[in-house]
Amino acid sequence: MKLAPLDSIQNAHEDSLWTAAWVRSDGDKPALLLTGGLDETVRLWDPTKLTCLHTNTGHCLGVVSVTAHPNRRIAASASLDSFIRVFEVDTNNTIATLEAPPSEVWQLQFSPDGSTLAAAGGGSSSVKLWDTTQWQLVATLSIPRQGGSQPSEKSGSKKFVLSVAWNTDGRLLACGSVDGTISVFDVARAKFLHFLEGHCMPVRSLVFSPSLHDSRILFSGSDDGHVHVYDAEGKTLLTSLSGHASWVLSVDVSPDGAAVATGSSDKTVKLWDLKMRTATQTLTNHTDQVWSVAFGPPSRIDVRSCMLASVSDDKSISFYQYS
Repeated sequence: MKLAPLDSIQNAHEDSLWTAAWVRSDGDKPALLLTGGLDETVRLWDPTKLTCLHTNTGHCLGVVSVTAHPNRRIAASASLDSFIRVFEVDTNNTIATLEAPPSEVWQLQFSPDGSTLAAAGGGSSSVKLWDTTQWQLVATLSIPRQGGSQPSEKSGSKKFVLSVAWNTDGRLLACGSVDGTISVFDVARAKFLHFLEGHCMPVRSLVFSPSLHDSRILFSGSDDGHVHVYDAEGKTLLTSLSGHASWVLSVDVSPDGAAVATGSSDKTVKLWDLKMRTATQTLTNHTDQVWSVAFGPPSRIDVRSCMLASVSDDKSISFYQYS
């Protein structure tokens, strides 16, 4: 496996890029890339032509997360302004605007079947779930206090929730907190299951294996510089990957499940072979910290091949071919 650098788009936004997500291909429509950043915009890119198709305004502070619905037609963005904007990908028409209290909307992800939008709840110490038909808040999955301690300002602030991920069949949902813990929920029962421990600093990124066979396998990236691989259902830390010189800001797993890519504040992108449990490549396209890495959908020609995108504080987007 390898990453072959393709093209980069310099000055893709007017300021730092913080988030990226792919819109899957559908029929004659190619896969596209959504990006968001400090300049308060969401932009839609054609990675083959390196052109910006839309610049979406509507937020009044930086955009911290973007996510695309499985049906390809809609997407959502979350901002420091405490609003989630749901919009049509092709037209940029606003479908819904969801409001949360200040500091209670961070990373977003649609469920695999598209019925629910999950938002990491920041200072609320919870994950909020909206249905995608009426756009109503349908559940709040709250993280319990560890060790039965009573709520306090100090303990409450430690459960600030930054990241969220669904597993492939939609049964499990995980969220990562500033204190380094990961909380796992049974979605159907809206029940907290357990904590996953091992990180000692904020968990900024989570992703489950794309394989139904390995749907319990969870990857996490943390400010402690490590990527952890867990059995999220069995509450087991399977392995830890180390090699970045600073915070791991983003982690994503390849569609074939054989590799993970990471972005770091050490300004690098790394590709990790999961069988070898080691980094096989370090890419230095960026000149500032890399906030997001995202694998695109599998190639129609070779299902083991796809594109990877990375975005950075240096205002650029880099593309790579994974094979």
